[in-house]
Amino acid sequence: MPMSGVVRRVAPLVRPPAAQLFRAALALPTPALVYDLDGLRRSVATLVEDVGGIGALNLAVKACHTPSVLAELAALGLGADVASIGEYRLARAAGFDRITATGPSFTTADAVELRAGGVVLDASSVEQLERLCRSFPGSPVGVRLRVPLPDDIEREASTFGRVSRFGVEATDPRWHAVLARWGCPLVRLHMHTGQMTPEHLLHKTRYALAVAEAFPTVDTLDLGGGFFSLYASRGRALAGLRTVGREVEAWRARTGRPMALQFEPGGGILGPHGFLFVSVLSVERDHPAFGADVVTVDASAWNLAPWHRPEVLLADPDVAGVAERRTLVAGNTLYENDFFGTDVRGAVTAFDLPTCAAGDRLVLTAAGAYTMTNSRRFNRIDPPVEHAWSAGSLRSLA
Repeated sequence: MPMSGVVRRVAPLVRPPAAQLFRAALALPTPALVYDLDGLRRSVATLVEDVGGIGALNLAVKACHTPSVLAELAALGLGADVASIGEYRLARAAGFDRITATGPSFTTADAVELRAGGVVLDASSVEQLERLCRSFPGSPVGVRLRVPLPDDIEREASTFGRVSRFGVEATDPRWHAVLARWGCPLVRLHMHTGQMTPEHLLHKTRYALAVAEAFPTVDTLDLGGGFFSLYASRGRALAGLRTVGREVEAWRARTGRPMALQFEPGGGILGPHGFLFVSVLSVERDHPAFGADVVTVDASAWNLAPWHRPEVLLADPDVAGVAERRTLVAGNTLYENDFFGTDVRGAVTAFDLPTCAAGDRLVLTAAGAYTMTNSRRFNRIDPPVEHAWSAGSLRSLA
């Protein structure tokens, strides 16, 4: 599906952090997770500028549960999208004023608390919608749609269109009947298809606008997140956003109806601004089964990053690397598949790293999102201590 508009060369969304951050982190005990708040503020300002012309920007709170980081993002004017009542309470405590909610965990009792806070829940199944409407007849509701992506853009392992287990099919008569039976006006259509290219964004917008035609009370489309892929090229992202803006404006003019847009990235906001510093515990050269060096570090991918694909670098910015070797970076649990760089389908990434030895320090990039919210305590191994880099200094968030 071709995108219209000219792709201009623009500055990227994320700039490299100051080398001083890495030098300062060398003094930290490992494992340590450092958030670059200076870089985060710059990127959020850029995203708000890029998206602000067509819609509102919310944070997917599932990406971060660290109160001080959430408070920073709330102060920058972001809204929040929550997937549980616990995340809702966390978002409220952090100071978010604009909150949306969707997820299978929400119960009727949770919906009572959301409604008291002025939050409309977007049902993610027919059964959840039935419970909501039966409990609150005549009250506004939202619905999460499952969006069938065309075959030519549903190729990536990280996209979830028709294969998603969340949401309802637009043509399923059951949820239409639920709305009619309980007299509940549908006010929002909510979509998330994993990582999103400009082509995904345009397709989802057109699809949602077509569905909205059948529901005169719908006034908001939530187009989800997936900004890692969307912002692989900021120029293409901006061209895609402009095209979507024109599509929505034309729909408004044709129908005479209002229609607001909102987005809910998580990793695309926070991911690039977190750095996991680790120390090497052991090295096995040329592991006979893997055909690579296996470097075990003092943090666990299984516990922290089961589907995180970082870059791995020497932690000291002043040390030049020597000859690179094919390397698997392993975690410190007794789980056989505890490897950093394992994707959502279980494929393991080999990194080209300088020859490592026990005691060396490495840094894993793109650890600012989902690292701590994914964390588990397999083998009773403690998670890393969190730190923030701001205005030239480090502080602990413990």
